[in-house]
Amino acid sequence: MLRKIVTITLIAFVVGTAFISCSSAPEEKEEVPVTRKIIGQDGVPMPDWVNKNPKSETHFYAVGYAMKSSRAISKTASGQDARDQIARWVGTSVKNALVSYTSEGGEQTNTQTLSHFENISKQVAEQTLVGVEEDEIWVDDKGGVYMLCSFPKANVNKSFEETVGTFQRNEAAAFAEFKAKE
Repeated sequence: MLRKIVTITLIAFVVGTAFISCSSAPEEKEEVPVTRKIIGQDGVPMPDWVNKNPKSETHFYAVGYAMKSSRAISKTASGQDARDQIARWVGTSVKNALVSYTSEGGEQTNTQTLSHFENISKQVAEQTLVGVEEDEIWVDDKGGVYMLCSFPKANVNKSFEETVGTFQRNEAAAFAEFKAKE
């Protein structure tokens, strides 16, 4: 009788072990990273374009930012900031000066070296922008205004041509210039 009980217990243990070892592991819950949404002054969550400019084959995008004394002034300033970025993208003239100076002095084993390095860079962007669109505006919780502006890449040459086209010399201006020289 004792032998029967031990045999049944052993068989139950082997079957139980086989059953447990063949079962699959419980599914783990995939942890979704918690991203904190920043809510702006108007209750609107921060759009993706605030931190990452959209990419397009037909348009260039720029995001301007300003935080001034009023929303209207901030809106104007953020638009100017975005247009400035577009102007720099369209054409920038860079003037650069590099100054490098080394002087060494002293006696044979007691010399000292004086080195000086200076790099001065000035960037000037001059471009008439035709077709800049103010696409979207978002106001952060502190009142700073972000403005997404776009500029059609096809307008790069058009803006230059239109600027040249508007500068046409007329006879009245030529006569006035002639009289001024006399």
